Amino acid sequence: MKMLLPAVTFFLAAFSQLDALAADHALPHARKSLAPFLNTYCVSCHGAQEQNGQVRLDNVQWQITNNDHAQRWQDVLDQLNGGDMPPDDAKQPSNDELSHALDALTGAVLEARRRLTDHGGEVTLRRLNKREYSNTVKHLFGFGVAPDDIPDVGEITSFDTVGSEQFFSSSNFEAFLELGRKVAVESFRYNLSAKRPVKTERTEPETRRTKQLREKLADLDRKMALKKTGASWKEMGFKDEGEMEIIFRQWDSRAELPRRYLQYPLVDSGVYISDVAKWASAAMHTDIRGEYIVRIHGGINGDVDPLRRVVRIWDRHSIRGTLELSGTPAAPESVEMRAHQQMGRSHLGVNIRENVPESTINSMRGYLNKLQGNGDQRDPRAAVFIDWIELEGPYYPAGRPAWEAILYPDGETGKSPSPYIWNPNKIHELIEKFAFEAFRHRQPEPEYIDGLHQIYQQHVAEGMNAKDAMVEVMAIVMASPAFLYHHESDPSTTPGEQLPNRELAARLSYYLWSSPPDNELYAADLGDPNVYSAQVDRLLADPRANSFREGFVSQWAEFDRYDAITIDTRKLIHFNEGLQRDAKQEVIEFFGALIDENLPVSNLIDSDFLMINSALATHYGLDLPNNKSAAFQRVALPKDSPRGGLMTQTAFLIMGSNGERSSPVIRGALVMEKLLHDAPAPPPPNVPELSSASSEPMSNRAMVKLHQQRAVCASCHRKMDAIGFGLENFDTIGRWRDTETVGRQDVAIDPSGTLPSGEAFADVSELKQVLLNQQDALAREMVESLLAYGLGRTIEFSDGDDVEAILKKLQPADYPMRSIIREVALSALFRSK
Repeated sequence: MKMLLPAVTFFLAAFSQLDALAADHALPHARKSLAPFLNTYCVSCHGAQEQNGQVRLDNVQWQITNNDHAQRWQDVLDQLNGGDMPPDDAKQPSNDELSHALDALTGAVLEARRRLTDHGGEVTLRRLNKREYSNTVKHLFGFGVAPDDIPDVGEITSFDTVGSEQFFSSSNFEAFLELGRKVAVESFRYNLSAKRPVKTERTEPETRRTKQLREKLADLDRKMALKKTGASWKEMGFKDEGEMEIIFRQWDSRAELPRRYLQYPLVDSGVYISDVAKWASAAMHTDIRGEYIVRIHGGINGDVDPLRRVVRIWDRHSIRGTLELSGTPAAPESVEMRAHQQMGRSHLGVNIRENVPESTINSMRGYLNKLQGNGDQRDPRAAVFIDWIELEGPYYPAGRPAWEAILYPDGETGKSPSPYIWNPNKIHELIEKFAFEAFRHRQPEPEYIDGLHQIYQQHVAEGMNAKDAMVEVMAIVMASPAFLYHHESDPSTTPGEQLPNRELAARLSYYLWSSPPDNELYAADLGDPNVYSAQVDRLLADPRANSFREGFVSQWAEFDRYDAITIDTRKLIHFNEGLQRDAKQEVIEFFGALIDENLPVSNLIDSDFLMINSALATHYGLDLPNNKSAAFQRVALPKDSPRGGLMTQTAFLIMGSNGERSSPVIRGALVMEKLLHDAPAPPPPNVPELSSASSEPMSNRAMVKLHQQRAVCASCHRKMDAIGFGLENFDTIGRWRDTETVGRQDVAIDPSGTLPSGEAFADVSELKQVLLNQQDALAREMVESLLAYGLGRTIEFSDGDDVEAILKKLQPADYPMRSIIREVALSALFRSK
């Protein structure tokens, strides 16, 4: 056998010198598979008689006692995966022998690493993440902060609640201090004013658009008439001869296309979204944060592809959502959505256009030719008619923000006298009350409050007005560790002991609301099991629990991976930016339905319903009963539908692709990781891409099968590839297909497969039935993930008994989702230090 890498040689030689291993570090399964393998293919060169490279393998003691040992076993695994062991001139194992050895060693290394990274349940001090920061500000002041405005302090690989993955530096402090100033300034604009009445502003988009088109067309016609008389470019009114040549060369698109647009019958009543009028816009001044209603009155012009009935609403910051129009230009109907206005936005602006890929905005003709065939190239091809746009608001959040309750303790905000504005004798008390609330009812030290008061007085003495001086004090409070970090344990609390009332209240509220406790939770006796249980139910039922859904699911489902995939919308024309956003929301809404209805977690594998909006209904070829708003609706699936569950949703299927074509390997790996709690090991180094398997065009299935012929690949791919084959009827962007294009031919897709267990399936529906047999593994995945999210740390080997206790309690009811979340909160693990 050839000499191994130095690290591997050292590691294997060290095996013979290790002491006997404690029972909880033994690797009996690895030994059972690896010992015969080593004896057959390695001991002849590394045994009692001969020790090439000073390595002896006939008396290895099967143990891993530290991370160095685990890493060296990983090096051995890499040598096997790389084909360096055994050497080419030695006796070679069969593919099955090598596959089983690799499986055993891979599992042993993963399990050992899990044990060795067990820190005994210690929770690392953790900081408010962006979602928690915004919601904490909203709790204090009534308005949130846009994520892009909150300092970014590093990449998160698991959950953004996990303290060990969070970093903070002096530059971060300065950034949070400056953000605190902006929040405080905004608070005095928002929290000192009486609530404003709701107002509605309507925009008639044709007023400016049609007038501009007529004026521009009249000017062009004038220039063309002068050209026919032989006038010079200067006489025609061009800035130079080059401009004149460009205008007349592009006469059809610049003059004739607008002329044909102006022949539409209702151009004086609304705007036809087209090559000529690419979008319609409206804006409203909104110095008050809150929710606003965006209402669109319009219809569809003619018999168009269903995709063209959907419009996208966006502003300069982000896409706000999609809506489907159902009226006609002659009989328009209204649809609406809600828009939330964050801090720092001085006006609410909306733009409305057809929900087409951004890459087609300047080439609509080519896009439409692909979508519905060649038509009249001279037609503006308008599908969407916008009669008017209304913006309505503000709608304030329910309840009073904490800061308003402090400033106006005995009366209505802005309409009754405040004992604190700006009474110099009350500033010290005001600072203390604000800090107490900002620190989640943790009493600040008197010296700290005195110091803040001195800073305030110094600013005033230097000429700063009272409000600006208070802004500086509030900014310091919001940049302090007591605000930015969770303080979940009293130093006197010993590990395993139940958290004190305040700390447990904060842990629970940030778990389910991503925000501070309300007064009722602070006041509740959480040491009483019945009281605590009732509070868990109350928090779950509160609308603030929507933050949990978005915060947990977006990370568990790995939306960052989804966002990183680039879809070529010039080829995949049915995908666009609006659908990209809606697909993520589908996962969140679906998970929310499981919570609201307390459905078994197995619905993540298969369900008889979807949660979709108009854009997704069109994408899936389904009917949406009520399309008057942007809200997602529960839609029952036909009995023969291949949809249902997470793995047939657009976001999941796109994550299982490279953006150009679907990938059975990636999809199978995702199912194993997310739904079967069986994440495949990382691929060994230097494994070639699937696309390099052949220089000739091949189907996905053929490429994967060719890839599997390598033993080092087959050991990991047997299960995940089979699962991925079952999802091949869904293309790159999640649309159903019966064939795939190979070269210039359409080849029928074979979605059948057989798992290593021998369970076979013919299509995705049968695959789901096979996977449903493993709902226990899915429940474990969900319980451990929720515990990690709620505790702010990874779940370790020592947590096993607590995990088992939760699973055992939930198993008789088939692990209902809401109950899982609830039992995690009720567990001794969650309630203790």
